[in-house]
Amino acid sequence: MSSLFKRLFCAVLVSCLLPALAHEMHDAHEKGAAMPAASAACAKAVIECARSASPVFGPAGKAWLLWSHDDRLYVSRSSDGGNTFPEASVISEKMPILDDNSEARPKLVLLPDGSLVAAVTQRDSHYVGRLYTARSTDDGLTFSKFKPMLEGVGQRFETPVVLPNGRLVMAWLDWRNQAAAKARGQAYKDSGIAVAWSDDGGKTFQGKSILADYSCDCCRIATAVDRDGKAVFAWRHVYGGTTRDHAAAKLNDDGSFSPLHRIAVDDWKLDACPRHGPSLSIGTDGTWYATWFTGATGKTGLYYARSTDQGATFSAPQMLGNSAKSPARPQVLAGVSNQVWRAWKEFDGQVTTVMLQRSDDNGVSWGDVTEAARTQGASDHPLLVSSGDSVYLSWLTRIEGYRLKKLNNSGA
Repeated sequence: MSSLFKRLFCAVLVSCLLPALAHEMHDAHEKGAAMPAASAACAKAVIECARSASPVFGPAGKAWLLWSHDDRLYVSRSSDGGNTFPEASVISEKMPILDDNSEARPKLVLLPDGSLVAAVTQRDSHYVGRLYTARSTDDGLTFSKFKPMLEGVGQRFETPVVLPNGRLVMAWLDWRNQAAAKARGQAYKDSGIAVAWSDDGGKTFQGKSILADYSCDCCRIATAVDRDGKAVFAWRHVYGGTTRDHAAAKLNDDGSFSPLHRIAVDDWKLDACPRHGPSLSIGTDGTWYATWFTGATGKTGLYYARSTDQGATFSAPQMLGNSAKSPARPQVLAGVSNQVWRAWKEFDGQVTTVMLQRSDDNGVSWGDVTEAARTQGASDHPLLVSSGDSVYLSWLTRIEGYRLKKLNNSGA
């Protein structure tokens, strides 16, 4: 084989393998740690065999945990503030292929009237799905039949948020504009950010419109409520066709987006799926907090930034985690009394740990990094959730099961 032919062959091979290599690069963050699908050794409908678990707190010590097993949804209920979840009810028919891989996961929200709304995507073998919602008015014991948000497939990564006025807002990644462009013979990659809202407790939804084109089609959306009562969303946007950095925008009362704000200029050029979405939180003083992952050349890792002008500008990105331990899945949550929490996973080849850090001055400076939990087996993404003035770490692991840990003032 001639030298020239070898060089051409290698160039073609690399160009063909880049997307797959990109997948493998980001899968490495979860190697030995991600929650696998239930196997013969874990075939029971119990929380330890779930792939993800999403908690919701209510009044008077109530809490609910949404999870799936064998393509069915379950809700576990707690009456002691999440210390125990003794009950579990199946709330859906079998939905092959139910979208539950930690990054894409079923969601549950509590409305002011005490009703619950569950949201989930059922996808096909080509990673295109259909978004469904259902309601419960009996404390999560039973749910209505799951109804599709739209006719036809083309939705994934549903993201609900409840506003102070009781409005339920739902965002998702939407492929309708891509399909329409392809039908016209036009090039269109990736997806768009679509939003709908319900003012009747999730019975019906209005809007259902794509508000921003060219979002990365394999990363979850983050959401938070600003101090003016409006929803803010953050996602991995696609700038210029190949650059996958993060954007944030506020949803206006008329159902439109405010101007998009770029959280950071990482300049990550990639024509593949990172499968690693951001986290967003907003404090009572109106400060926006964001954490994310980038694989940009010379910048690969986790980052944090804050904005005090409603996203118009963000602070210089601050790197998180031990780069030698594949840090991944960063979370951020604004608490009370100027506190902000951030957490992430690290993996040393054998043990996965959740690392935790707290700020007492609205995210300007940070205390020591502490270890909050660990496991030697598979695990879900860690979540930071709040109930009143309390902040919790929510983490599902295959060996230890589900853990909901209240974070005290010492940091862990």
